[in-house]
Amino acid sequence: MTGRGVNAWDGKDSVVSGSADASSELLGRQSESQILNRIISAARAGHGGTIVICGEPGIGKSTLLDHAMDSATGFQVLRAVGNEAERELPFAAAQQLCAPSLATLQELPAPHRDALGVAFGHVSGAAPDRLFVGLALLGLLSQQASKGPVLCVIDDAQWLDRESAQAFAI
Repeated sequence: MTGRGVNAWDGKDSVVSGSADASSELLGRQSESQILNRIISAARAGHGGTIVICGEPGIGKSTLLDHAMDSATGFQVLRAVGNEAERELPFAAAQQLCAPSLATLQELPAPHRDALGVAFGHVSGAAPDRLFVGLALLGLLSQQASKGPVLCVIDDAQWLDRESAQAFAI
């Protein structure tokens, strides 16, 4: 796993500490913690990055994400957690990720604002074009990033609804 681009960590040999304190080191995860800390430090300096953590259930992937969120002081942290029960609800994860940012929805261009409004069930209308929804999400995240660093965390991505996963991929 490196600090730039899309990376995978296989999660083998996992042991994590029980402490939720961001300053505590995750046991057996010094390398992964350093990579996450480098990505967060780079984001503070205005350089984006992406990490994908892969592995079997129960190996500590969510604990690493929690560590990243705890380490992201001064960031706006946006999080979505895939949920098997919501997998059939279009844009459920996208709405979860954007919920803290919805106050700035009115600042988006009308087609993007309308697409998100329909996608999130705030207004009625025909199903929005997925490109408009993806661009609207990008616009909303860009607005937040213009105010300061943003950390987006998507946990349990295997349970994302198809529409959110497609919008996140744009």
